[in-house]
Amino acid sequence: MGHLLLATSSGGGAGILIIVYIALYIIFALGVYGSYQKAAPQGEPAWAAFVPIYNFIVLLRVAGRPASWAWFLLLVFVPFVGSLALLVVAIIVLHDVSKSFGHGGGFTVGLVLLSVIFWYILWLGKSAYLGPKGPAGLAANAGGAYGAQYYPPQPGYPAQQPGYPPPGQAPAPPPPPPAYPPPSPPPGQGPPPAPPGQMPPLQ
Repeated sequence: MGHLLLATSSGGGAGILIIVYIALYIIFALGVYGSYQKAAPQGEPAWAAFVPIYNFIVLLRVAGRPASWAWFLLLVFVPFVGSLALLVVAIIVLHDVSKSFGHGGGFTVGLVLLSVIFWYILWLGKSAYLGPKGPAGLAANAGGAYGAQYYPPQPGYPAQQPGYPPPGQAPAPPPPPPAYPPPSPPPGQGPPPAPPGQMPPLQ
């Protein structure tokens, strides 16, 4: 009878732990989901935040890192050294995420140490997604490849001024200088003689 009660209580404790883990996972993923919504113009699915492994692939695209970096997740199976290497990869990716939302190294520290809080700051704060700032994203955006369709006008920033060329197009050449009249003769000196058959200019 005692063994039966012990098995029942241990099974109930495991069930509670699973429920707590799922609740914490949803709370964390909700902040990532809201941040992915700000990257919606790039076509990233926000619901991917709730899907393990796939959420990391989408995170790489949002940050501007190649999707092949998802293979680094296998480092978790390498004892100790693999976990340290995966932590370094995560810091690099989170720093790219921070830059992609217009923040710097200080915000990266927050994403690493207080991930849940700072993901919610990205979601609920005034941070705007500026496009992937990692090497892959910058290479794709070289020469204004994304342009105004990729970067919609953000609130608080002035609209593009008239006369500027569209992204990726060279500006128009400057207009020719205006034609100035010939200089006047020095004081005391008459005008130059008129060509034959023409009247001299009036003083």
